[in-house]
Amino acid sequence: MTSPEHGESYSDIVWRQFRRNWLAYWSLWALAPMFLTAVFAPAICSNQPLVFWDGDEVLFPWFRALFSAEQSVDFAFNMALLTLPPAVVVSAAANHFWKRRGVEARLRMLRALEIYLGLFLVVTAIFSFDAICPKNKYRSRVFVEEQQASPDTKHGWYVPIPLGPIEQDLESIFEPPMFRQDRSRWKESNDGFPLLLGSDYTGRDVLVQMIYGTRISMTVGFLAVGIYLAIGSVVGAVAGYFGGKLDVLISRIIEVVLLFPSFFLILTLVALLGPSIYIIMFVIGITGWPTISRLIRGEVLKQRNSDYVIAAQALGASHARIILRHILPNSLSPALVTAPFGIAGAIITEAGLSLLGFGVKPPTPSWGTLLKLGSDNYNYWWLVVVPSLAIFVTVTVFNLVGSGLRDAMDPRLRESRA
Repeated sequence: MTSPEHGESYSDIVWRQFRRNWLAYWSLWALAPMFLTAVFAPAICSNQPLVFWDGDEVLFPWFRALFSAEQSVDFAFNMALLTLPPAVVVSAAANHFWKRRGVEARLRMLRALEIYLGLFLVVTAIFSFDAICPKNKYRSRVFVEEQQASPDTKHGWYVPIPLGPIEQDLESIFEPPMFRQDRSRWKESNDGFPLLLGSDYTGRDVLVQMIYGTRISMTVGFLAVGIYLAIGSVVGAVAGYFGGKLDVLISRIIEVVLLFPSFFLILTLVALLGPSIYIIMFVIGITGWPTISRLIRGEVLKQRNSDYVIAAQALGASHARIILRHILPNSLSPALVTAPFGIAGAIITEAGLSLLGFGVKPPTPSWGTLLKLGSDNYNYWWLVVVPSLAIFVTVTVFNLVGSGLRDAMDPRLRESRA
């Protein structure tokens, strides 16, 4: 076996092994366009003009609309979009300093991501208060109608696809891809834009719904998995560290929770409380942690008698510090391997529930909702093919990343490839 370079950390070894799996490596990079699509959705498609000339007055409706999203998910992604420019500027300035200090490219990228996440949390927290958040005084105005009615005095600049996610056109119901409405039927200035992937039963553009639906899929996948990773890691660490009766009690609780099928539990709660993306995330989170707990418990049982743990105890460190600061960071590898698979499973669960009519509330765009419309009538093939292909590609990418991460963290595979 070839020995690693002097001073190479465990994460360096895992990254080096992960890069050898070219399929997993490029799948990881394929996640970037998905996230960027979710974040930049309003900059790609929106019926709100960036700048609108209303006679002698100049308005900025698009910027105002970012702060008045109907869904909290959209608000969070809009804040991520607004945070990106300052984060790029700060990261670029810091990158110059990091280069001079000899920090490697991968660590510089991780630090830039930390800056972005920190700024995002600050911006989101600030504009969550109604007193600070700018009001959308143009909410009741339909600028595309105004421009069509008065083209000489009113004009706007729009993003590349000038169509909104919930904008309806009853003159273009169930139209196939690349359909373009006849000029004589235009009622809005954006009616002449082609429906690149067709329309649904209310004339909404399928491509726009797919782009905004990426936000729902990413949110459900990451937040649901984040919930059960946090719960499972803490519970498993406590059970493995203390052992004894507490371990037995937690193990019995894990066995009981495993008896509850998450899919049917979601259906029950949705029937009682109504469709909600938050119910889906919550149920996946509270039913998925037992598997993580078992993995973490097994790792902690191996680590709790290690020299570094005994040394921390001798120095008088508290149990909480030993668990959270020392043992848990060294026991997270199995849980991190399962995360990409969990995200893929959560995306499928949300799409399946939306397909059955128990997912997100209309008119919120969702891949599963589009799939449901297509399943009712297969003549509208684009409503089946487009969301199905998106779900397939997304789930495949996450599974490939998970497989690559699992192989990179397996010491037996590292030995065989060395």
